[in-house]
Formats: sequence, C-alpha cells, structure tokens
Amino acid sequence: MSYICLICGAEVDVDLERNLIQCTKCGNRILMKPRPPALKKRVPAI
Repeated sequence: MSYICLICGAEVDVDLERNLIQCTKCGNRILMKPRPPALKKRVPAI
C-alpha cells in the first residue's frame, strides 16, 4: 500500500512485514493515506 509523505509529498510504499514506515527521500515518519476526492451532494435551492 502506498502513502504520501507530509513533508516532501513523495509517494512511499510501506513494508508492513518489517514495520518499515518511513519516507525514502526525507526520512520523515509522518505519512497519510491518499483519499479519493469526496463527492459533494448538491441540494436544490428553495
């Protein structure tokens, strides 16, 4: 599974078997999951 580094914005593949959760470019350990764009509900105006 890939994550995004919060510091440099690089896409990081995480190795969960070895518990290696770290950015390969900057060494940061704070990563976030990429999320799909949220669909906004449009409510008709009254």
